[in-house]
Amino acid sequence: MKHLKKFFESLDISKEEILENFLYITDKFGDPDVYNSPYGKSKKWTISWNIKLDLSVMQEAEQLISKLKDLTEDIDDVLAAGDRLEDFTINMSLSNTLRLELIPKDTGDDTYKFISHYEWRQLYVRINEVERFFNARGIRIEKIDNESMYREGDDENELWIYLNKIDREVIGTFCDMVNSELQDIEDREYGCFYRGNQIIIQPAEEKSFVEVTTK
Repeated sequence: MKHLKKFFESLDISKEEILENFLYITDKFGDPDVYNSPYGKSKKWTISWNIKLDLSVMQEAEQLISKLKDLTEDIDDVLAAGDRLEDFTINMSLSNTLRLELIPKDTGDDTYKFISHYEWRQLYVRINEVERFFNARGIRIEKIDNESMYREGDDENELWIYLNKIDREVIGTFCDMVNSELQDIEDREYGCFYRGNQIIIQPAEEKSFVEVTTK
């Protein structure tokens, strides 16, 4: 893998150390956006490059195929990093942005706090804790959505979490844990339930909201 070296003797690393190990990608696409967020007792890192490639625009086929071949080489370099980043799982998405998530495999003990806080009709859910819970059990979050779940008539929204597979025992345990935490919310009533691979956290009354946070 071009310009990548073995690193992460410790999970306590800096932004500069992250960027140092992706010099080839940065040389290709420019400086990325880099940030971290709490992930158990460790940190989850997110790196995003603007690759300036719009596949939705009609263009000469030969030209587009050439661009895709060049991009494939770059993506191969990213995937090869998995052999060197032994302490992390690498997730990736691709649109007009190449986005990587470096998720630590060792996140501390198996305890979780899914609800961050409640403030002025808004319940805040720690999405990293939700992801950490399911990752530890071999289940991946494919999508989270609370924006399209807004109901104007009731002035409220729900949080929907979509999983890549169904495990009723694991999902049921998760909802039980969330509902236990929700009992501490006094001002508004909320509940967690599931349908297949979809988890819904919703208010039981109008003018209530569910937001996500990484803190």
